[in-house]
Amino acid sequence: MRMNKFLMLGIAGLAFAACSNEEEFGGNQFPEGTGAVTIKIAAPTVTKAIAPGHDAIVTVKPAANSNVSITLTGSNSYSETITLTADQWNTQQEVTFWNVETPQLVTVVMNDGKKTYTASDAVETPALQEVENVPAYGETNQFTLTSNSGSPTIGDAYEGGANDGDQNKVYQLYTATVTMAIPMARLEVSGIEHIRDAHATADCKYQTLSIDGVYLDNVYANGAGVAYTEGTGFSAATGTPVDYSFDGINGTGIAAVLSDAATDPDFGGGGDFTVDAVWPAAGNVFGYNFFGATGENNLPKFKIYFENATAKDPQHPLSEPRYAMITKYWNEDKTEAITSFVPGHIYRIINAYLDDENIIGDEGGNTLYGVEVTVTEATWAVETIKADWAN
Repeated sequence: MRMNKFLMLGIAGLAFAACSNEEEFGGNQFPEGTGAVTIKIAAPTVTKAIAPGHDAIVTVKPAANSNVSITLTGSNSYSETITLTADQWNTQQEVTFWNVETPQLVTVVMNDGKKTYTASDAVETPALQEVENVPAYGETNQFTLTSNSGSPTIGDAYEGGANDGDQNKVYQLYTATVTMAIPMARLEVSGIEHIRDAHATADCKYQTLSIDGVYLDNVYANGAGVAYTEGTGFSAATGTPVDYSFDGINGTGIAAVLSDAATDPDFGGGGDFTVDAVWPAAGNVFGYNFFGATGENNLPKFKIYFENATAKDPQHPLSEPRYAMITKYWNEDKTEAITSFVPGHIYRIINAYLDDENIIGDEGGNTLYGVEVTVTEATWAVETIKADWAN
């Protein structure tokens, strides 16, 4: 099931016993009087391990102690919200509004999602870095009459706006569709390995090489320009991506806001990159959510930070720290360069093999070297890509 899921809604015009049920209405035209709205919400899923502690299949859901808000507005200043707790959401994902006159807009909010993001929404905010509890938002103002009908159940937690006695009335049902979207794209990298043994074409030139951390460079720092549009989802961020380095001391940029220390036991415990080892530890990924980007120069750059390096040949010492980085991305067949990271999509890179010439002293990484990495699908909506490491 994809992250961009539909919320199925039904809306009704009250059918009085003395009124004819044979009238037909289309679009936003409603019978005279009041109506009802039934909303069905489909939950998306994320497959495969995402980060430490996640199960093999992760369902996107409201965070613990949070709510899902479904709000319907209509004419004559009508506004009604039904709030589902996380437990209620997990039990049933359908609500109904009754006694609505001329419905105008339905909005659905999960995990504090919203229609518009601004410069006050920092990319590194813990809530925006969630995966199974990622923010989501959707809305619609389009309603279509159906031939179905129904009556309320008074006191039902999943129904709102019904009064005592309304259970004896019959409401004509309408439908609408809300497409939920999330404001972030996601990059996941795993299987980082120094090319040796079966992959190697020459002896390693390093005596020691420590892997100390990974980070995203060239990232939009905030959500300025990110907004939801019905039918297309969220737009990409605007402005200029920020120049980051791992620690703000070495390299060309300020300290990265999206980074991980490879010395963390969950990510492999760091260590000597010249040995036969893979980072991060099995079952984990280096994964980051970021505001969408369009244009190759605006895409995030995944970089690896090697603090210490010594050469096997003492006559040819190497500068330190050293870096490896992905600065160009390809589709799975490597027939087309990726020029956009679309909100709501996960871009997953696995088996990232590096040889010695990919490990350089230039944090800027202005030149590219064609080392390919393979990509598998996760859910949200997934783009399968390959990448070039900088040389």
